[in-house]
Amino acid sequence: MKAVILAGGAGTRMRPLTYVVPKVLLPIAGKPLLERTMVYLKSYGVTEFVVCVAYLKKQIMEAFGNGHDLGVKIDYAEADSPLGTGGQLKTAERFVDSTFLAMNGDIVTSLNIRNLLETHQRMGGIGTIALKKYEVKMPYGFITTDEQGVIKKFEEKPTLSFMANAGVYILEPQVFASIPAGRGSSLETEVFPLLISGGRRMNSYFEDAEWADVGSMVDFERVNDQALGQFAENTG
Repeated sequence: MKAVILAGGAGTRMRPLTYVVPKVLLPIAGKPLLERTMVYLKSYGVTEFVVCVAYLKKQIMEAFGNGHDLGVKIDYAEADSPLGTGGQLKTAERFVDSTFLAMNGDIVTSLNIRNLLETHQRMGGIGTIALKKYEVKMPYGFITTDEQGVIKKFEEKPTLSFMANAGVYILEPQVFASIPAGRGSSLETEVFPLLISGGRRMNSYFEDAEWADVGSMVDFERVNDQALGQFAENTG
C-alpha cells in the first residue's frame, strides 16, 4: 500500500519559522517532521510514498531525494503553489492505482495503521477516516431554555466532547474523480461532504491513540518538548 503525504502547505501559523523552512522539515527532537512520519508508517510495512509538495518544495525534495537513505521509495507530486488538502491530493492521482493511505504532513500520532486498513477492508466503501476524540472546556455556563424563555437547565462551564477528523485516511482511487482539477480544494469542506451527499460510503475508525496537530507554534513547542522528554527517558 502506498502512502500519500500532504506536505504542500505554507504553514502560515508557524511563521516566522516557515518563511524559510517548510513545516514538514521542522525538527521534532532533532528529526524532521516528515522523516518521523515516514519512519512511523514504515513500521507498518509502508515503503512507497508520494509526497505532495508545493511551498518551498525544492528543500523537501533535496532533503529526502528518492528515499534511499530511509529505506523507502519516494515520488513527488508537485504543484507551483499550495492547493489545499483536496488539490494537493489530486496531484498524486497519476501515482496511485489501488487502495492507499493519505495523511496530513503536520500530524504526529501513534494510530495503528494496520487496524485502520483492516477496518476499511472489512466495511468497504470509498474511504475510511480516522477520528480523534476532542474535548472543549466552555468558558461560560451553558443554559437551556424552552420556547417561552424559561430556563430548564443550567450547567456551569461544561466540557463538550465530540469526534474530530484526525487527518489520516484509507482511500480508494475512485476518490480522485470527485476532486476538481486545476484549482485548490478541501477534502474536509468540499470533497468528503460531496461524496457523502452523493451516497458514497465513508467509514470511521477510532482508537485511543496519541495524536497531535503540529499546526501552530504552541503545538510545535509542546510536541517537541514531549518528544525530547521521551528521548531522555529512553536514553537515560
